[in-house]
Amino acid sequence: MARKNGFLIVLLVLILLGVFLAGFWLWRGSDAPQYTTAKAVLRDIRVVINTNGIIEPIDPGEVYAPIDAFVDSVEKHEGSEVEKGRLLIRLESRQIRTALAEAKANLLQARRQAQIVLSGPQKEEMDSLDASIAECELQLAQQNKDLQTEESLLAKQAALRATVESVRKQRDLLQLRLESLQRKKKDMQSRYSPEDKEWEQNKISELTKQVALLEQQLQMESVLAPESGLIYSLPVKPGSYVTKGQLLAQIYRPGVLRLRAYVDEPDLGRVQKGQSTKIEWDGMPDQQWTGAVEKPAEQVVALNNRSIGNVLCSINKGPQGLIPNLNVKVEITTAFKANALVVPRSAIFNNDGKPSVLLLEGTAKTIKPVDLGLVTSEEIEILHGINAGDSVVLNPSEAATAN
Repeated sequence: MARKNGFLIVLLVLILLGVFLAGFWLWRGSDAPQYTTAKAVLRDIRVVINTNGIIEPIDPGEVYAPIDAFVDSVEKHEGSEVEKGRLLIRLESRQIRTALAEAKANLLQARRQAQIVLSGPQKEEMDSLDASIAECELQLAQQNKDLQTEESLLAKQAALRATVESVRKQRDLLQLRLESLQRKKKDMQSRYSPEDKEWEQNKISELTKQVALLEQQLQMESVLAPESGLIYSLPVKPGSYVTKGQLLAQIYRPGVLRLRAYVDEPDLGRVQKGQSTKIEWDGMPDQQWTGAVEKPAEQVVALNNRSIGNVLCSINKGPQGLIPNLNVKVEITTAFKANALVVPRSAIFNNDGKPSVLLLEGTAKTIKPVDLGLVTSEEIEILHGINAGDSVVLNPSEAATAN
């Protein structure tokens, strides 16, 4: 019995000693530094630019107002199909119609005025003058015969001298009248100079051109579709007033679209032709479209409060579901490497001017300089310095300060 009690006492002492030692080691372990670590792993790394953009036709058919006018009628609506050459919008220009009526009246009046100058006096006027001349010539011939007869009688003293003088006076008056009529005819035939005729001809030519131009402008009241396709923009309505050169409609061929990506100025240097793109639209969240950079930006422009470059991108395999003027999300892959050795960005710190990581092997810590490759917002590629599976300390500067 005494031996049994002694055994129990020894067992109890051993248990208490074990508890004490365990507590001691736990207490000692709480002073050991605590680190957050991550493994260096092999995986694909992709460097991207995330931005936004707009879908637009590659070769849009844009329709502009050819004249200043009111919109009389709109024959189509947005989203409808239209064939090339078909009536799209009918305009009405009261100004052109009034100007055309005035120009035609001026041309008619100018032609009437020019007729006298170009063709001479009217036939009726000339016929009347010729008849008067002929009648005067007959009367003068008869008067000359009568004068000869009276002079012969006077020589025979069979007539009075006063009678002879009276007949001679009548003959002289007829001669003067005939000469006056002949001068009038000559003046009428040579009334207008070659310069006068040329001026009248030029006047008619200018007025004719003016009428033709106004008639051509009047035909522009009918605005026709420049090509076949779908109307995706039609901002005018009947009754609205448009000015020459104002955009009336936009037409595109379905599926022939591209992306205009708005890339912020600091990222433009990384964009190159051929880089892959990914497009997402909130209206179809379960679908994505891919493409490639076709034309990097050529200049920087202002967009709201941003400085951006317009990067034109293709869209692969017929962009079903996309239509012009959609605002979309864009991801441009500027660099890619498969099976790269990567660590979190927070593992990299500067040690004596060199990028380094803090390796943790058990309780041993080692600073390792590394060569960096591709960099994303979360990860960095390690070219040389560590191996896959190595544990690196995250935020090593903060960990060292805390411990």
